[in-house]
Amino acid sequence: MKKLVYILFTLLIPIISYAQFAGEWQGKLSMGQTELALVFKFTQTDSVITGTLDVPQQGAKNLPIDKIKLNGNKIALTISAIGFDYNGMLNEGDMPTIEGEMRQNGYTFPLTLKPNIKINRPQTPKSPFPYFQEEVVVVNAKDGNKLTGTLVKPLMMNENTPVAVLVSGSGQQNRDEELMEHKPFWVIADYLARNGIATLRYDDRGVGGSDALGLATATTETFKGDALAMVNYLKKNGMKNIGVIGHSEGGLIAFMLGAEVEDLNFVVSLAGTAVSGDQILIEQNRVLLEKSEVPTEIVNSYCELLKEIYAIKRSNTQFDRESKITELRNKYSNLPLQMTGNIAALLQPQAWIDYFVSYDPTEALKNIGCRVMALNGDKDVQVIAKQNIGALKQHIPAEQLTTKIYPDLNHLFQHCTTGMPNEYYQIEETISPEVLKDIINWIKKQ
Repeated sequence: MKKLVYILFTLLIPIISYAQFAGEWQGKLSMGQTELALVFKFTQTDSVITGTLDVPQQGAKNLPIDKIKLNGNKIALTISAIGFDYNGMLNEGDMPTIEGEMRQNGYTFPLTLKPNIKINRPQTPKSPFPYFQEEVVVVNAKDGNKLTGTLVKPLMMNENTPVAVLVSGSGQQNRDEELMEHKPFWVIADYLARNGIATLRYDDRGVGGSDALGLATATTETFKGDALAMVNYLKKNGMKNIGVIGHSEGGLIAFMLGAEVEDLNFVVSLAGTAVSGDQILIEQNRVLLEKSEVPTEIVNSYCELLKEIYAIKRSNTQFDRESKITELRNKYSNLPLQMTGNIAALLQPQAWIDYFVSYDPTEALKNIGCRVMALNGDKDVQVIAKQNIGALKQHIPAEQLTTKIYPDLNHLFQHCTTGMPNEYYQIEETISPEVLKDIINWIKKQ
């Protein structure tokens, strides 16, 4: 899932000065066990320096730098909109650095920038491609929202060729499910096409060429409708062996479609959620906090707070928001201010999260009519493998279900050390080749 409950600060933006600052610089903002990578791109035109910021872990690209002040090797930056200040000094040499300090929202952190060394993404497909690619436009019949995508067809494509709709996780992403310069859906589509399986992947609502109709109030149900439009497009074009491959929330959507679309042939869940959303988020927060070495009593108390807030959302009853905020802050006064400060935001009505924490997929799982493959990584800290595989085994007959938990794989199915989200960007592997091979073999086995 992309809607993580990260304990991170808002985006930052830094600095530059003459020609020695031109180019790309990277810094890591360290907050306890969490690191946030910042990539600054500086350009000099005559005597004017301009720049942008990328925050790959948050999917932010080309954010314009605000005010820059230069004084010899000293650099200073102020971004009034987010209350951010940075002061640093360039230290030249064989490996130059910019040593500085950032301040934001009353917090101060050291921030050192170094020349950015490009991260390699060896699995990203490169031409020539031994398959056909076709741009498509599909309309969600329910609300008229237009979606754009790519149909990838093997050279020997026919009506019985397996074809999978790829459904991304939560948060709006392009058709490649691009995250931190990784393009997992393109890697999957390329690998499947080279092995005789077609795919249809698409830009999420509000991304790329897809319209953003009703995006502010969109829920998992809305995005299920977009995926269903893709399935129906394939049917109308004569495809007879159609399945869905979904990642994270996309895996949940695949389960929902497996229960609703009678002639769907297969479902592949990549870290799909198989329990109610409130259970997913509470366990996610528990694991993230434990891995960040937060004391056990604080972890337990914060999870109890989340449980209470999600119960309010699930009940869908009216309440006095300000009184409830005060009540919960008093009740959980043992928590750090950063945690109790989240209470107001968590109680705020939000269409996607309100639906997600209230939806229980049990009935959908019981009614899936096609065969199901569910894959998870044992170091996934976002969708916990045992929690969700266990639920699938409870509700889907054994002869219909294939499951596998991979050692040392994270939420993106990368080989990893801790599984924490800050590793995603640092890892060159986009997706484990073993996972790709298992998907191919299982689909072809039908």
